[in-house]
Amino acid sequence: MAGLRKTVLACGAALLALAAGCACAGCREAGPTARDRAIGAEALAHAEALVAAHPTRVGGEGSAEAAAWIAARLPREGTRIDRFGTPFGPMANVWHCRAARPVAVLVSHFDTKAGIPGFVGANDGASTTGLLLALAGEGALPVAYLFVDGEECREAYSAQDGLQGSWRAARAGAIGRDTPVIVLDMLGDAAFNPGLAANGSPRLNALLRRAGEAVGVPLGDAGDVVDDHVPFVAAGYRAADIIDFDYGPGNAWWHTAQDTPDKLSADALARAAALVRRAVGLLEEERE
Repeated sequence: MAGLRKTVLACGAALLALAAGCACAGCREAGPTARDRAIGAEALAHAEALVAAHPTRVGGEGSAEAAAWIAARLPREGTRIDRFGTPFGPMANVWHCRAARPVAVLVSHFDTKAGIPGFVGANDGASTTGLLLALAGEGALPVAYLFVDGEECREAYSAQDGLQGSWRAARAGAIGRDTPVIVLDMLGDAAFNPGLAANGSPRLNALLRRAGEAVGVPLGDAGDVVDDHVPFVAAGYRAADIIDFDYGPGNAWWHTAQDTPDKLSADALARAAALVRRAVGLLEEERE
């Protein structure tokens, strides 16, 4: 009996050790992979380069040049610029898609807000634009990429002021209504704390929460947000907004001259990449 007891105890200890090892392996897998970290580093480089090349990207006032800059950094195949007029001047969206049947559209705005001296939008616009450029350059995800102009309003959000690029895209019918739309905004903050807009599509929000849990990026509740998902929801799309709306102490860096590239983090962008890649994987599974 004593020998049997020792054998049972030894087997139990081995099983516990195996379980602990599996748990640790799971922890390692939950964070950004080496691939995610490479994407994060490239995303940061793109964001810094965009700010350096086009520090002011106000919709209708030079933002078209920024759109051309973005298009030039995308693979030529599948890239197009959609120019359109607005009450504030000409604007331009940039589309990129090489997937025959994209499972989602990833969206980032690239413009900056008018009337704020020194505001270059490093986090608010450039960070997620850099992330989309890095993901598109890799070419592995079966998605479409949309870089929208005119997200920022001049005075107050209305049908004629703000979200112009996303309204344009939502109404144009360039993507099928059954294709989910995922908006990414302000995800380069070193103090990474992303959330989901409550006024996004519940079913898509639930999928994104599952993706976040799988990669160790829990998504909080950002409340109702006026962002580029709103026109898509209004047009009947499943659309969601992942945003880190806690930028600096008490959100003090948002829409200020303090929104500069030194506040960005390749690690934050790597974690955002991990979240996006897992979400796309879940959407592929859902389609199957």
